[in-house]
Amino acid sequence: MIKILVINTVRFKLNGISAVIKNYYQAMDKDGFEFEFLAIDTPSIEYQKFFHENNCIYHVITKKNILKYFVEIVNLCRKNKYDIVHIHGNSANMAIELLAATFGGVKHRITHSHNTATLHPMMHILLYPIFSALCNFRLACGSKAGKWLYRNKPFTVLKNGIDLEKYLISEEVRNQYRKGLNISKDYILIGHIGNFIEQKNHRYLIDIFEDVHKKNVNTALVLISDGILMGEIKKDVKKRGLKDSVIFLGKTLEVEKYLQAMDIFLLPSLYEGMPVVLIEAQASGLPCLISNTISNEVDITGCCRFLPITSETIPEWSKTIIEMTNTLKNKERTEIANENRRKIRLNGYDIKQNANILRQVYLKLIREN
Repeated sequence: MIKILVINTVRFKLNGISAVIKNYYQAMDKDGFEFEFLAIDTPSIEYQKFFHENNCIYHVITKKNILKYFVEIVNLCRKNKYDIVHIHGNSANMAIELLAATFGGVKHRITHSHNTATLHPMMHILLYPIFSALCNFRLACGSKAGKWLYRNKPFTVLKNGIDLEKYLISEEVRNQYRKGLNISKDYILIGHIGNFIEQKNHRYLIDIFEDVHKKNVNTALVLISDGILMGEIKKDVKKRGLKDSVIFLGKTLEVEKYLQAMDIFLLPSLYEGMPVVLIEAQASGLPCLISNTISNEVDITGCCRFLPITSETIPEWSKTIIEMTNTLKNKERTEIANENRRKIRLNGYDIKQNANILRQVYLKLIREN
């Protein structure tokens, strides 16, 4: 039995990295493998339920005291004698987990890059030599994320696959979820999914929506997720007189249903790796308008448009939103979604394909040593 410890360096809650970890675990043939998970804080209710339903062992080691965190990971690795540690994160800060796994006797240490920048650049620079020396297999969600973190060292792209069957279009589902949001049929529903953090650029998103709403009052914006900046954004929305037109939905396990309710998906992020949510939006047949800071490799279907995120380009964003939603009205969404899913599968973003690739990576590491 091959023992694998999966470490999530962000909280186990409804976010991109946690979704990737969950998707791969669910889709993988686990024969011959024994997985355990490490969380840096108590997992959200949704992930506690996931671990319970799948009979998964998970360990909580809080990161508030870095030295204690480090020592406890060392002890955990020594006690359980893992063959592989697979660390998911955004930067060279993963050096902490790598060093702990090394001291804990784990021979095979995988890092998995999920972004193209970090909120802690000085720490990233300081820890990079340790990170580079101790990582002995490199994964990335996309080529840009891999080149950013691994520089000139070789890495393997493991695409952020999704379960394509979840995104079949249903007019009944669309109507039901729009009704639940109190959105009438003639309204344009603009959607965004992302934690309320600086990276996701919510303030700029509200700038865009304010301009759109001035041009067409029959528009609404739904924001899915939560986060530390949510309170500030709510105050900003109220101050601008947009409270009745912006819906703060919070976290949900029904992302694929709310995507059906939307008419366009916006992601004006400051930076991204390979956002799962953009693949999901395309699988749902949505036009996607996103910042040009995001790698064009996300445009798997040809349904994405890229724009700069400057104050001068806000009118261009609002104009493009109206154009793209008008185009969608004149096309059959079911056909678009079916074709998009076909392209997504052909481009290797089916979770079943990628889970098998990850399984082969694990097996290859053990066979070679």
